[in-house]
Amino acid sequence: MTPAWVAGMDMGGTNIRCAAVSVDGEVLMMERGPSKASLEAGAVAENIAGQIEHLLESARRRGLGSPRAIGAAVPGPLDVFRGTVMAAPHVAAWRGYPLRKRLETLLGRRVELENDANGWALGEFWRGAASGRRDVVLMTLGTGIGGGVIVGGKLLHGQSGMAGELGHVTVDPGGMRCDCGAHGCIEAYASASGLRGLIEQRLGIERGGPLPDHLIDSEGNFSVRGMATEARRGNRLVLETFAVAGRYLGIAVASFLNIFNPELVVLGGGVSGALPYMRRTMEEQVRERTFAPVRAQAKIVRAALGPKGGVVGAAYAALHPVSRAK
Repeated sequence: MTPAWVAGMDMGGTNIRCAAVSVDGEVLMMERGPSKASLEAGAVAENIAGQIEHLLESARRRGLGSPRAIGAAVPGPLDVFRGTVMAAPHVAAWRGYPLRKRLETLLGRRVELENDANGWALGEFWRGAASGRRDVVLMTLGTGIGGGVIVGGKLLHGQSGMAGELGHVTVDPGGMRCDCGAHGCIEAYASASGLRGLIEQRLGIERGGPLPDHLIDSEGNFSVRGMATEARRGNRLVLETFAVAGRYLGIAVASFLNIFNPELVVLGGGVSGALPYMRRTMEEQVRERTFAPVRAQAKIVRAALGPKGGVVGAAYAALHPVSRAK
C-alpha cells in the first residue's frame, strides 16, 4: 500500500533539502540542491519550485503518487499569514517578497510557508528530541541563530508570524556588533559568525581577515569543527573563546527558561556539536539567572533529527496550516 505523504522543503543559505515525508513523520526520500540565494528574488523562487518539482517527479517514479500537501521552510523573518518574506539574511533580494504566492503560481498547488527555525522546532516537536512535549524552546546555532517556541503544543507565531527570533535577544547591550546591525545579540557570540568574531577580536584580526590555518576548512571557510578539534588538543585560546560563547548562551537560555517555563530547551545546528566546550559556562549562567523551580523542571538537550529536522517540520506545517490573511 502506497503511504500518504507530504512534500517538505527546507532552504538554507547554501543548500535546499526536499523530502517526501509520510503523514506519520517518516522521511521516505530526500534530495539536496543549491540554494542559489544570491540570485534576484524571482529566480530564487523559481529555483525552489524547480527542486520541489524534481522531488515530486522522483516520488512519482518510485510509485509514491502525489503528495497530500506541500510545506516550505525558508529564512525569515516572514509574515507567515500573508506568505511574505519581510527580510532574509541569506537572500538579499527578498524584502517584502510575496514568496508563497509566487511558489503557488509556479507549482500550481497550495504551499504552506514557515520560517526555517520554526520549521526545525516543529520537526523536533513532531518526531525528534521534543516528541511528546508541549512546551519547548528550540535554538538553531548555525551561521546565525534562529529559534522557535512551542507553547501548549502550538507554535508561537505572534501577530504577524515573526515571533521567536531568539538569536536577536540582547545578552550584552554594549557588546559585539551583530549582523542584524544591533550590538550584543546572542547571535554575535554563540553562532558560527559570532565565534569567528570572538576569535578575530582575541587575535587582533580585522573583521573578515585571514585566520590561522587550523581554523579554516578545505574550502577556505571558518570552521567550528576545526575549533572543536583544537579544543580537544587543549588550545587555550579556543577553549577560552568557547567559554565566552557558552557564558552568553547561558544568559540567553536562562532568559528563555524564565519567560516560557518550558519542559525542554533544544539546541541544534552545526555549532551545537561544540556544546561540550560551552556547557560548563552555559550551565553556570543558567544556575545563576533562573528561578530554581523553573530550572528544576527543564532540561537542555541536543536536537535529534539533524539535517532532517527542517523538512520534517515543513511537512508538519503543511499538515497543520495556519489561517491565511484575507
